[in-house]
Amino acid sequence: MKTPSVIVIAIGTVVLAVAVWGVVRSHSESGTETEREKPVSAPSRVSQVDGLAAITLDAAAQKTSGVVVAAQQATSHRREMQALGTVLSIEDFSGLRTAYIAAESQQETAAAAAAAARAEYQRLRELHDGNQDISTKALQAAEATWRADEAALRIAQAGLATAQHTANQQWGSVLAQAAAADSPLYARLVTQQEVLLQVVVPAGVEIVPPTRARVQLRREAFVSAQLISEVPRTDPRLQGLSFLYRAPATGLLPGTSLTVYLPAGDAAPGSMIPASAIIWWQGRAWVYTQDRPDRFVRRALPPDQSMEGGWFVPTGFAHGEKVVVSGAQMLFSEEQRTQSTAGGDTDG
Repeated sequence: MKTPSVIVIAIGTVVLAVAVWGVVRSHSESGTETEREKPVSAPSRVSQVDGLAAITLDAAAQKTSGVVVAAQQATSHRREMQALGTVLSIEDFSGLRTAYIAAESQQETAAAAAAAARAEYQRLRELHDGNQDISTKALQAAEATWRADEAALRIAQAGLATAQHTANQQWGSVLAQAAAADSPLYARLVTQQEVLLQVVVPAGVEIVPPTRARVQLRREAFVSAQLISEVPRTDPRLQGLSFLYRAPATGLLPGTSLTVYLPAGDAAPGSMIPASAIIWWQGRAWVYTQDRPDRFVRRALPPDQSMEGGWFVPTGFAHGEKVVVSGAQMLFSEEQRTQSTAGGDTDG
């Protein structure tokens, strides 16, 4: 009888079919789960606009991130020249008054002695001419003393003149007179309320020294310096005109080298970019401008145009686009984070 065999075969076929279906279903569900677990890739916020890095944020994201934009502030700014400033040691300068006082004291002492000797000589001469028992020898001795004291006075006067001349040659007449008179300027310098700056302009540049200059202490920190005079002596190590300025001490130490900005040329029209808008990267200053409501482009600021409170840019910078004045650092962080995740750099 073949019936049982047929039944067995049929049952085996059904079991095999079920098993195959189960395997296929299992693989199908596994693949579906895998696809479900894959991260959904959001569109990148960072792009490029004319080769410049740009970041896109909708209005809600801008509000959440504290991004605030403002129009560029129209202003004018006088072109500036960079110069090298060096804080000078006050030790030699403080010794000017000591030397001057010593020379002046010697002159005063010599003048007093010469005056007394002359008076004594004249007294004895009157007595001698009046036959009042004053010998010629005594009169001659008095005259010799007077003449010697007069010579000592001339030497003291020459010493004082030399001290004044030396001070003028080393520090200029303004500082020399300040030391001689013990003026407030001298007092501020020797008590280190202010420092002396020697400012050297680039070689070959002819410039009338401006009465005021800006001294850069740190990246965005400046102090104002006031002109004292030209430097009367030449330092062979420094090629170029030199000027002396005074500035608040603010912790500056002798020998410190600083960048000094000297106004030069006529004022030019442009815009003022506030310091809050500026970010620093790779040694340069950058800002984000808004070229459309949801996109911000990172642009480099022109070099050597820093000013108190911000940065000066020529008229038409970035086509007059609005500038991000708050939240610029957040935009930059987002840009760098996105680029790091993508493994790229929009600035090449």
